[in-house]
Amino acid sequence: MTTEELAREAARGLVSTGVEGGFGSVSCSTAGDYPSIGCSQWEGERANELLRSIPGGQEFVNVPYSEIDVEPLSALLDSPEGQQAQLDLLATDCEAYVNRAIDCGLTDARCVIYAAMWGPTSTYVMGRFIQMRLQDGYDIAGNLEELHQVWHDRYTDAAGVGEQYRTGYENRADSTYEYVSSLDLSAYGY
Repeated sequence: MTTEELAREAARGLVSTGVEGGFGSVSCSTAGDYPSIGCSQWEGERANELLRSIPGGQEFVNVPYSEIDVEPLSALLDSPEGQQAQLDLLATDCEAYVNRAIDCGLTDARCVIYAAMWGPTSTYVMGRFIQMRLQDGYDIAGNLEELHQVWHDRYTDAAGVGEQYRTGYENRADSTYEYVSSLDLSAYGY
C-alpha cells in the first residue's frame, strides 16, 4: 500500500471509531478560549485551515470559543461538505503519522494503520513507543495482535497521562484493534 492509501485507511479508522470526536464536535480547547473542532479536534491554524475549506466556514475563522454559536458551527462541520473536508484534512495529517510509524520500523500495513490512528495523541510519543518496544524485543513490526496487546498494556505509561486515563486508553486500543483487524485489504494484495 502507498503512504496515501495507508493514511486514508487510518483517517477512515479515526472517523469510524470516533476516538478523536465526531464530525460535528465543537468544544473549548483546554489551552485557551478557542474552539477544538471536528473529528480530530483541530485547533488554531489547523482548525482555521479546515474552516476555510468548507463553504460558509470563513465566518468562524479566528473567532474565540466564547463568541461562537456552537450549533451552526456543529451543523456546518457535520454537513456533507464539512465531512469531506475533514476526511481530506485528516488523511493529510495521517500521512505524517504513517511515515513516522514506518520510519520507526513497522512493516505490516495493518500495524502501520493501527499506529497511525494514535498519531493525533502525539506523533512523538507514538514513534518513541514503537522504537522502545522494538528495542525491548516485542514482535510488533508485523504482528497486529502483539502490537495491540503491547499498546493496550503499556501506552498509557509511555504517554505519561496518569492513571485516570488508563481505562480510556485501553478502550481506545481495543477499538482501534477491532477496526484495523476487520479491514479488508485484499484489494491491496493482503
